[in-house]
Amino acid sequence: MRSSIIQGAFVGLCCFVAGCASNPPRMTGFISDYSKLQKVEHGKLRYVSSELGDYSRFIVDPVEMRVSRDDPGLIAAQKAEVANYMRSAFERVLKEGGYHLTTRPGVGVARVRIAFTDVQKSKWYLNLHPLSKVTGAGTGGASMEGEVIDSITGKQLAAVVKSGRGNQFELDTFSALDDVKDVIDKWADEAAERLKELRRARPRG
Repeated sequence: MRSSIIQGAFVGLCCFVAGCASNPPRMTGFISDYSKLQKVEHGKLRYVSSELGDYSRFIVDPVEMRVSRDDPGLIAAQKAEVANYMRSAFERVLKEGGYHLTTRPGVGVARVRIAFTDVQKSKWYLNLHPLSKVTGAGTGGASMEGEVIDSITGKQLAAVVKSGRGNQFELDTFSALDDVKDVIDKWADEAAERLKELRRARPRG
């Protein structure tokens, strides 16, 4: 009987501390159209048009913060740090994929728009305890909305709404933003894979 109570309490604690990952991403009105989004997995909605494969030049706008209940300990400098990290990660993905970055709208130029809708920094000191590592009590994470649009017409070419959390079992440095940056790196890797798929799907001339 006692073991069942302990097990139930443990499961409840896991659900409580993992709330950021289990809740669906919040929609803020940042992207131009939510109607084409489809659920691809828990915590992720996505839309990608095949037309995106026709674009070879991109503008990456500064990342916005549309966070309504962000971590109260997240100071302005840290918000700027994760926003810049996100923008740099996506610019890197585009460059490595053979795409060109520009700051001028034009024919064949797509614009990337991204906003954080939730940011929870790591509480690394909680992860020093084995039970906290198992429950993920100190694990940080983030949620975001983003879209790719034609830089002239504004037509939506791709969109995503998703959430992510860091790895509570990772041997982190003592950084409050490590988990958030891990999530951004994962998102960038996913974007790189989508771009590769688009290129493979394009007819060869």
